Amino acid sequence: MQSSSTPVAGFTTSIKSYSMVEGVLLRPADAVVRYGTLVSIKDSTSGYTYLAMVSDVKEETPHPALDVERLRKLLESLMVQAARLEDALRVLDEITSPSQELVRWSSIMNVELTVLGQVVEEDGRPVLSPYDRPPRPFSRMGYPDPGWLERLLHGRFARDYKSEGLYLGRLSYNPEVGVYMVPSRLTTHLAILGQTGSGKTETVKRLVFEVSRRRSRIGYPDGGIVVFDVAGEYTGYPYTREDVVPLLDAVFNPQAHTPEPPHEKPERVTILIPYEASRGRGAGREDLLSGVAELACRLSERLGTAVDALVFTDYERLSTTAAPRCTPQSVRAGFSSVGYSWAYRLLGSSRVLVVALPLPAFMDVDSMVELSGTRSEYFPLLVTELASALDLFHGDDVYGVKLLIHVVSAWHQNPSAFTTRISQLAREPGRGGPSKHLVDAIEAHRAFCEGSVGLEATASRWAAFLYPDSTRVSHSKARDLFFTLQRYMAWLAYRYTLADPAGESERAAACKLVATDDGLDLFRSRLEGLARAVLDLSSIAPQTLTSTLNALRKIERLTSETVDTVIFDELMRRLMTGFTIIHLAPPSSGDVDVFLATLVRRLFNLHVGRFEEDRLTVIVAEEAHNLAPAGEEKATKRALLRVAREGRKWGLSLWLVTQRPAFIDAGVLSQAATSILLRTTNPDDLTTIKRGVESVAAEIVERLPDLEPTRGEALLAGLAAPERRVPLLIMVEKIPKPQKRQPP
Repeated sequence: MQSSSTPVAGFTTSIKSYSMVEGVLLRPADAVVRYGTLVSIKDSTSGYTYLAMVSDVKEETPHPALDVERLRKLLESLMVQAARLEDALRVLDEITSPSQELVRWSSIMNVELTVLGQVVEEDGRPVLSPYDRPPRPFSRMGYPDPGWLERLLHGRFARDYKSEGLYLGRLSYNPEVGVYMVPSRLTTHLAILGQTGSGKTETVKRLVFEVSRRRSRIGYPDGGIVVFDVAGEYTGYPYTREDVVPLLDAVFNPQAHTPEPPHEKPERVTILIPYEASRGRGAGREDLLSGVAELACRLSERLGTAVDALVFTDYERLSTTAAPRCTPQSVRAGFSSVGYSWAYRLLGSSRVLVVALPLPAFMDVDSMVELSGTRSEYFPLLVTELASALDLFHGDDVYGVKLLIHVVSAWHQNPSAFTTRISQLAREPGRGGPSKHLVDAIEAHRAFCEGSVGLEATASRWAAFLYPDSTRVSHSKARDLFFTLQRYMAWLAYRYTLADPAGESERAAACKLVATDDGLDLFRSRLEGLARAVLDLSSIAPQTLTSTLNALRKIERLTSETVDTVIFDELMRRLMTGFTIIHLAPPSSGDVDVFLATLVRRLFNLHVGRFEEDRLTVIVAEEAHNLAPAGEEKATKRALLRVAREGRKWGLSLWLVTQRPAFIDAGVLSQAATSILLRTTNPDDLTTIKRGVESVAAEIVERLPDLEPTRGEALLAGLAAPERRVPLLIMVEKIPKPQKRQPP
């Protein structure tokens, strides 16, 4: 097979091992042969053609050689005529003139080569295959033709690699060769590793841009992209630089950044701003609203479109719309309180939406233990039993911390009296026992819905139902219990489709629950389950109830029930069908680790429950060493580890981005079957990459300190590389700035 149209550049000299040969290369003295350079080898004995990679170079003393091509051009330009002696002397004078460069200095380089495979032809295209024996000594080496080499590297693509691949950049030593990654193998996860300033952000931006604008072409028309943005680099706020393109701008308007189709745009764009619930109260609330308003205005101005803003604060859902070229003051003044249904509809319909929300009051039991700081071994048991009885589990997450607080508080106030009352809750009315309190409370709630009974009277009936000694319950606590139960009833109605979250408020949903036989049966069955759970746990010691109550109250202070699982799942569905940036720079504030873990976990569960083969959702975990730290238990670490281990079969692709590989959990990092490695010099990080990244050979890691970040150099290796057996030294191509339109 003819592999190259370029002249022979050297020959092999010896076979060092089955996969390693030595040889001699001849190059111009000013040329550089680097690690990773690909050469073709033609074995004249067998006729086989091989592809090999330079793995080591030793340069000998340069030597002169006559540049025959220069001499030929000189003679042609002088129009030599041998008829006269004067003409010959003039030619000789030109040849010997110091201004002529007829001598070309060349270097003899002794090279060590790793044989990557044998080149065969399949369906008219070159393909790399395993080989039976290495090339023999004195086989000829050459530099492959760029077009041939590009086709060879992408020979395993089913169709046109330029159409179905993800363009990343070009070979560093041969810019004529483009490099396209295999999108179907991204579900085996990706690690983008390199020290600060090495080009990680630009690498992420290029790949996310390609996935977003090529969804249908690459075979994944459905799915989302979720990017964790620690510094605001991807949002372009507050971090801004004139010489770089924010990822948000490129994804929202791809045709402005590349003339080549396709130019697919995400169905929905979301900027999600998590914040610690305590930061959204008091003075912090005003700072939050002002920050969200300014961000919405900046984005509206840059993107040239209206941007909706939805802010969840304590029992309020504020909303506004930012028009192009708005001012923060005008947007801030435009915030108004909206109801549950309006917020739900906005999540499903807005084209560009900024959402600020606190840590919701639902999470898995491990996260509840972590957030509360409790060391009680009974806390997980008690919470699990009560939540199961009340049907508060939603997947792995427990919803309704306030309801649990009221149950444990009533239990803690008088354990024996509470146990006696709760044991008879399942009795039918009229058969004796305190179930009459439940009947009275439900009747009062029905009357409240009709407007014939006031809130205070209804709240006191609910207090009399739950608390054995209701005289010790303050009016504010009774009101809190009423609103907690109303929210719980509404949540049950939404979950079991007895009410429509897009059209019925929480009050209307709760009223529908107690007004219908199906709803009332559902509510009573949950209370019967609570009665059975309390009886099973009746031997719980008073100090256990005390520690459980304290732990739940701490969780309550750090969370908010403004966002329930119905609203949150609608937000997750938005994330599954669009482009989302989790904006962790200001106005985001506080510790949001549990929030991020809940988000990843819910996204995973929705993918499992709604699996589709043509759906791919990418999760870009920036600062992965903080999210999944080695030697430390953390909610985000547990969530990411599950995605890393199980996400592949459900269409989830995890991209781990970090400048400190040594600090990231080995169990998470080892799941990345593809690596893009940028300049790294820290010895601990280099050792971790050698030990923990299976897709990278040790000799590749040793070359990482030599990479040049100003050129965007990186080493690409692994399953999603165009040819998984060939590690490639590439230059990642930045997303170009939009072309300025010329005035007419």
